[in-house]
Amino acid sequence: MYRLFSGRRRKLYKTLMIVFLGLVSLGMVLTLAPLPGGTSQMQPDTLATINGARISIQDLEKTVEAQTQNNPDNDPKTMASLAATAFDNMIMHQALIDEAGKMGLTVSNPELVSALRSMPFLYQNGKFVGMQEYQEFVEAQGLTVSAFEAEMRDTLLLQKLRDTVTDAIQVTPAEVHAYFERQNEKARVNYVVFQPSDFYNAVKISPAALNDYFISHQSSYSVSEQRQVEYVLVPPDAVQSQVNVTAADINEYYNQHITDFSVPDRVKVAQILFKTTGDTQAQAAQTLATAQSVLKKIRAGASFADMAKQYSQDPTSAPKGGEIGWIQRGQTVKAFEDAAFSLKPGQVSGLIKTIYGYHIINVEDRQYAHVQSLKEATPVIQAQLQKTQLAAAQQALAAKVSQELEANPKNFDGIAKQNSLTSGETPLFTYGQPVPDLGSNQAFENLAFQLSVGTIGQPIEVPKGTAIIEVTKIIPEHLPKLAEVESRVEEDYRSQQSKVLMGAKAAQFALQCKSGDFSQLAKKDGYTVQQSKDFTTQDELDNLIPGSSLSSAFTLHPGQTSHAIGVGSTYVVFQVVAQTPANESDFASQEATLSDQLLEQKRDLAFEIYQSNLRDHLMSTGKLKINESALKTFLSGYQQTS
Repeated sequence: MYRLFSGRRRKLYKTLMIVFLGLVSLGMVLTLAPLPGGTSQMQPDTLATINGARISIQDLEKTVEAQTQNNPDNDPKTMASLAATAFDNMIMHQALIDEAGKMGLTVSNPELVSALRSMPFLYQNGKFVGMQEYQEFVEAQGLTVSAFEAEMRDTLLLQKLRDTVTDAIQVTPAEVHAYFERQNEKARVNYVVFQPSDFYNAVKISPAALNDYFISHQSSYSVSEQRQVEYVLVPPDAVQSQVNVTAADINEYYNQHITDFSVPDRVKVAQILFKTTGDTQAQAAQTLATAQSVLKKIRAGASFADMAKQYSQDPTSAPKGGEIGWIQRGQTVKAFEDAAFSLKPGQVSGLIKTIYGYHIINVEDRQYAHVQSLKEATPVIQAQLQKTQLAAAQQALAAKVSQELEANPKNFDGIAKQNSLTSGETPLFTYGQPVPDLGSNQAFENLAFQLSVGTIGQPIEVPKGTAIIEVTKIIPEHLPKLAEVESRVEEDYRSQQSKVLMGAKAAQFALQCKSGDFSQLAKKDGYTVQQSKDFTTQDELDNLIPGSSLSSAFTLHPGQTSHAIGVGSTYVVFQVVAQTPANESDFASQEATLSDQLLEQKRDLAFEIYQSNLRDHLMSTGKLKINESALKTFLSGYQQTS
């Protein structure tokens, strides 16, 4: 039997939760289309083929987009690395699925159901939440039920493959005991942290060194194409006097669009959410107790808004006092909807249980389905007609100016003044760079970088109105001279050399300490000595240095000094103050847990080796082919946006 179903329910649930959260971040199901006719020739948009299936540029784009959709501020410099990792994962995912199929491994319906039962947001107190709530929950993550269950099957299948590959691996009692000693022995050290910033200003810069650095990194400073445009701006104020919406206009619009003024049955609500998704039974019980306490306070007169700000776990509505706004039927999960539409304005619900947790709902207003009267609709109609008339007037004036400029393109200023408008000329700008008066506008940028010099573009909408532009200057992309980017080069050179200087100083200090007093030498050189508490390899020192990075603290003798150890972007040199061996009396209570941990580590390592060997085999046999040029072009697209 596979260990996945051998009774370790807690481990299974943890595994499936990690996978489910991964699915939420992807928000999609990856499907690799087989190549028509089994041809080995790469299509232009194909990044790789594996066992007759292909990974396209579109597949990778969707995966990267899905993985970053909740973090729109991703640093462009990291996107190429993220995309490369996603590409490798897509290849390995397909390779492993294929291997599992060759071994005859499958996932039965009972196994899938057993896995789903491990998820508390689907089974609460052992009872299924219902198909509707299951579907609503999955769809909220951007998936269908069938897609979610297909991904779950793949996950269970890969777990079976891993178990099959690693079942023979075991751990000995001696290995477990040695692991116990490593996990529980403690050390205390005095240490000095070397940081690049401490040496930034100490870097010496010579013209020759700066020039050498620039020459070896010149491609990093490539200057993107720059353009300059002359423009006439038609702002809304220029035609505001032409806008005149009459009562007859409003009445005519109302009669022609009366169906647009149908108001559905809706309620205006606020909520307090107490999440239970992923909670254990004990955690869910504690959450329920908190929710009951808050409801009691509200019923006793506490401000609903204040309680929402203090207790609600809905990040969107909590800062606004729980305000959600108007909701219609079909927009929320059924239990929430039923409660909201059953209350009158001013009423507060009891605790409403959904797949997300417990809700307290405050109904602030209610509107029954009806058609708005002309009086009710007038403000909206008037605003719409004013907007329409204003846009039409702007377009008409812009078209007139555009025609005049095409006839006399060298008279921007004169034509602008004749029409009581302003003209201007932008500084040089690159694609994607905001421009004064014209802002950051993709349509404007596309037009500006399509026109040739001296060509008048069609009127285009920009944040401040409608613009007519003419490209007056183009500087092609080029490798600059040092003088153009000297400040950037100097900053980068200092940054690089500060790390080199930091490493040299740390190594020098460590060498001196082999035959000198650690504290006195540090004081002499102006370094700050810090003392740690007793720590294990699982602990962190006060400034977030992992204990595992200072592993030699457990092998050196007290009084001995380490070499310079790289920790992230810093170096650390330490002197061992004291060591405390593991307490043998703790071994019996930890043995089973440590044995499981060590076994999983060994099996994880074995499976990583298996995957590496599998990839090498697929490459050597031609079953995996990577379109290196297409992949390089794809990844460079991210790098160019940085």
